[in-house]
Amino acid sequence: MYPAPAQRPATGGTAVTAAILALLGGLAAFGGVVMYVVNTLRFDSPWLAWGLLPEWASMVTAVLLVIDLVAAVMLLVGASLLLRRRKAGPVLVILGCLGVIGAYVLGALSTVVQLMDYGLPLSRQLEAILGNSSINLILGADVDIPWAVSLLTMVFPVVTFLLAVLPSTRRWCNGQGRGRPPVAPGIFPMQQPGMPAVGGYGAPQGQWQQPRQPPQGYRSR
Repeated sequence: MYPAPAQRPATGGTAVTAAILALLGGLAAFGGVVMYVVNTLRFDSPWLAWGLLPEWASMVTAVLLVIDLVAAVMLLVGASLLLRRRKAGPVLVILGCLGVIGAYVLGALSTVVQLMDYGLPLSRQLEAILGNSSINLILGADVDIPWAVSLLTMVFPVVTFLLAVLPSTRRWCNGQGRGRPPVAPGIFPMQQPGMPAVGGYGAPQGQWQQPRQPPQGYRSR
């Protein structure tokens, strides 16, 4: 059987890129939560829109804030661990990305249900349905952000998730970066001059022995 080819050492490009995107995503998610609190105090609005929305919708809003906060912490910690080449880094980044994507989808579904309860056409309310991203929480109070921009921001957690699950990111966190390449199984490393022979099947066990000289007076038949 042929020996398995040795894997190329991971360069860390995917891991570093995932860490940078996770850091930016964590800051955006945390900033969205902070700005929600600031805008609530700024406009003297009821917390979680309690009384303005159905009770279940206010509870969903509270759940979304908790998810965003937890996802922000996971992304920030995961980015730090990724840069330090720790195995837990990709796991936290993956969970953080899933939290951001899940919160966006849950917020959109909650808005759809509310619009259906009020009998409003969904096709004319895309800004309300798809405008649940962190950028809307940060800038939405002062800037009119199109729904396409909010939807486009979801590309970043998706790309970060894909980079975090790549095998090259996992190998880099396991310490298989630049440096000594791994030796393929079944292949002995090259013997350096002056080093003893490597043991194993088919390896020489010592110097070749010289043929014995016949004793004095010996005659062949």
